[in-house]
Amino acid sequence: MFSYIRCLATSLLFISSISAGAAQHTALKASEKQPISIAPDYQSFWHASEVNWLELGLVFSGITYLGVKEWDWGSASFKFNNEGWFGMDSGSGGADKLGHLYSSYVMTEYLAHNMIDKGYSAESSALYSAYAASALMLYVEVFDGYSADHGFSYEDLIANTMGVGVSYLKTVYPDTWGDTLDLRIEYKPSKGMKGFHPVTDYSGMKYMAVAKLNGIDVLKNTPLKYFELQLGYFTRGFNKDDRPYTDFRSTETFVGISINLDELLFNPYRQQLGKVGQYLRTATHYLQVPGISLRSDMHQRRQPAR
Repeated sequence: MFSYIRCLATSLLFISSISAGAAQHTALKASEKQPISIAPDYQSFWHASEVNWLELGLVFSGITYLGVKEWDWGSASFKFNNEGWFGMDSGSGGADKLGHLYSSYVMTEYLAHNMIDKGYSAESSALYSAYAASALMLYVEVFDGYSADHGFSYEDLIANTMGVGVSYLKTVYPDTWGDTLDLRIEYKPSKGMKGFHPVTDYSGMKYMAVAKLNGIDVLKNTPLKYFELQLGYFTRGFNKDDRPYTDFRSTETFVGISINLDELLFNPYRQQLGKVGQYLRTATHYLQVPGISLRSDMHQRRQPAR
């Protein structure tokens, strides 16, 4: 199991390492906002919280709603739970850990970009968004401890920290991480969940790290700028609701190549697409569009469900 984790970690580090020389996220570039300061930097975490109370309130409310509706908060006495990592005997084959990593990443990105848009520096925004996201995800974990299906998990805390860290590095070091590295999900509702559950439906999820070749100096003026490299992972059949549709648990690690929609569509037609195009462009940095990738599996596992 540990050799498998090291394989995933090594591959992710390889993808992130080729991001040297990349430009920062165009729509949300901190470097474009820093020269004109319209607000002083945050003086403390409480100052940052006061200025960004609306965004924090929205995230907090959304988390609380999901906790009660999807995660059964309050259904049991507090407990700790050793959930494991990517083992076939774990609850979801590690998909839940990547879910924590991705959720923490997106939350930190959302808060950081809102802070930057208000005129604060990239460094200050990255720091306080990391604090806020970590506190919110700790809130999730504490109340998961009161769920019969979950429990307080140290593995979840580690995954949360990794997601927050990726966003922090992208914001503080745009020329190294910036526009080259994305973390994305691709979601198609599974049959077992019977509905749209993009947070808990692990049998419908694919998680991936994406390296966009237009961020590499030597490639940005070549035809390779239209392509992206993917490293992904997904699991199927771990949920009891999957049983009528499959009698097996399976995992797959894959690599792939995909079309860079920024270069093909959103950059050339920015004026024509307007605000709608900007929103769609941002969404495609976090959600993988289906049907535009060629993929090959690197490693598969399969065993009968218990």
